[in-house]
Amino acid sequence: MKSLAVIIMFSALIFAQQAVKPEVTAEVKKPESAGAVKKTSGRIDDVTVAVEDKLKMKSEKPLLELKMNINEAVLATINTEKKFLEKSPALSELKEAVPKMLASRQVASPYLVYFVKEPIASFSLRDFGFKTATWQLIVTDSKGKTFKKFEGKGKPPEVIEWSGRSTVNKVIKVGNAYSYLINLVDQAGNPKTVIGSPFVVHQLVHQESDGLYISVSRKKIFDIEKEKTKLLEDGIPVLKEMSDYLKENFNLAFSIEVHGEDAATAGEQARVLAQYFSETLILPEKKFKYSGFEDSIENHAIDIVIKNR
Repeated sequence: MKSLAVIIMFSALIFAQQAVKPEVTAEVKKPESAGAVKKTSGRIDDVTVAVEDKLKMKSEKPLLELKMNINEAVLATINTEKKFLEKSPALSELKEAVPKMLASRQVASPYLVYFVKEPIASFSLRDFGFKTATWQLIVTDSKGKTFKKFEGKGKPPEVIEWSGRSTVNKVIKVGNAYSYLINLVDQAGNPKTVIGSPFVVHQLVHQESDGLYISVSRKKIFDIEKEKTKLLEDGIPVLKEMSDYLKENFNLAFSIEVHGEDAATAGEQARVLAQYFSETLILPEKKFKYSGFEDSIENHAIDIVIKNR
């Protein structure tokens, strides 16, 4: 009985609590805008998250390094100065401490005019006071033989320039005497002859098929009577002018030829000249080819042949 009473009381208590519990109703909130309410399918939309990378990468292009010596182009031109500065001179003999190139006194000498070039002579044939029918200008060599002849009819030209060459194009020989005469005949057949003074060319420059010849009489350079291989003091200006021709053509090959009474003496004279030009022009002796020849007296001469052809 007691158990039944407890059950009945417990049931009554539960009913009483349900009766007292307030009723809760859901409140529907209307949208603020008058538009239609968007329906969703229940899926989650894609979300994009924008962030800022605070770790920034920095890079630089490496410099292009060119390895070069800016002085390379001028190194060849300062070798002389470098050698001079590195040398310890003896102050008591300063001249001996200076390199040959700096000590050289060789300079161009345009005032020297010892050498004759073509044409080598001009002959005057002015009117001799009568009407000329024919005329001749004859150049003779040291033996009196005709070397070159000019001739014509009527009035002769006032001046005839001569290249110094013969009828067969051979040039005169330096150190030899030449002469000339003028033959005139008037219209009546009367002849008239004018004999010119002998002349000698000791220094001559002439172009030949095998090169440019710088020719000089041997006796103008050497003491051929006593010390045969000694350079004459009076011949030094002539040698300086010869040096100028070599300087103008230093990039060309050349040779020294001496013609004399015997090959041995001529060869030694050629060697002395090679040594002189080597020291004067500051050029190695091997650049100078020289030789001596035995020849007849009218051919005793010195020839420097520059191979420009």
